Amino acid sequence: MTYSGSNYKKIRRYLFDQSFRLFSLAKSYSAFQRRAKKHCQIIRNISYLPNASIAHQLDIYRPRNSALPRPVIMYIHGGGFTMCSKDTHQGVALAYADNGYVVFNINYRLAPKHRYPAALEDIAHAWQWIVKNAARFGGDSQQITVAGESAGGNLTLALAAASCFRIKEPVAKFIWDMGVVPKSIMVLCGMLQVSNPHRLTSVCPPINRLSQKLNLTIARDVSRAYLGRGYKKLHTDRMLADPLLILESDAKPDRLFPLTYAMVGTHDILLDDTRRLEKALTSKNIQNTVSYFPNQGHAFHLIGISDQAKIFWHENLAFLASVTKKRLIGKN
Repeated sequence: MTYSGSNYKKIRRYLFDQSFRLFSLAKSYSAFQRRAKKHCQIIRNISYLPNASIAHQLDIYRPRNSALPRPVIMYIHGGGFTMCSKDTHQGVALAYADNGYVVFNINYRLAPKHRYPAALEDIAHAWQWIVKNAARFGGDSQQITVAGESAGGNLTLALAAASCFRIKEPVAKFIWDMGVVPKSIMVLCGMLQVSNPHRLTSVCPPINRLSQKLNLTIARDVSRAYLGRGYKKLHTDRMLADPLLILESDAKPDRLFPLTYAMVGTHDILLDDTRRLEKALTSKNIQNTVSYFPNQGHAFHLIGISDQAKIFWHENLAFLASVTKKRLIGKN
């Protein structure tokens, strides 16, 4: 039996997806999650679109017996735009809820069946629903942070960019017309430019050749799955697939850009995307906190077994605590 390159990609994606699901299931029995579930209320499978499928549902995690209203986090899962779900990321939602936040953990349509801009369209509708309904579930609609890792980091930055820059794409206009900007965003080990994944070859951090080759192959497959055959080139009609380029452009935000936290491991193939983001934010005088965690690979914080993961969570929660005390006054 012979296998085409397409079959190999499907098999590899399936194995990664199943591995992550099994890992998530195992973590759900951890002492932390069992304790957090006692402290938190979970409301599952709420549709953020009428007559919605499971792809258009979200779960709400909120602390029990806490003063209301509470600051809000909209969490966007990663998975290379092709896999994972709100269920695989319940541990992240629990971690934030256990620290006092009302967390909206969302699903969205996945590639390659649903290519760009499907995921971003779903994120926009979920964002609209959360802004309108956060107060019903004990959330403060004036204190919303949008966060995501990997592909979720891309979608987080894209949502912020569409909220603050006038962009001609229909999905961007939908987001802009809402007139609401997140108070802060957290872009965690994000793939912030999906097009032209071959650019990563020249900026890949010093990791072993086997890991480098696998990671570059995965990045290429993610780009192709999300963008289709034209994934190698930039297109003006899909600017929000590459939100980093918007921040790097000469354009100035038309609205106050959110306070931004970003992080990445120094052994992550996407390291350079975060470095570029930091430079772009600083050049536009946008308040930002960016951290680089030594010798850590992609999404290391989700595995949670290294000392660096513990440092991340401590720092990340400290950032969130500081944000909830700030008022967005004046300009960046």
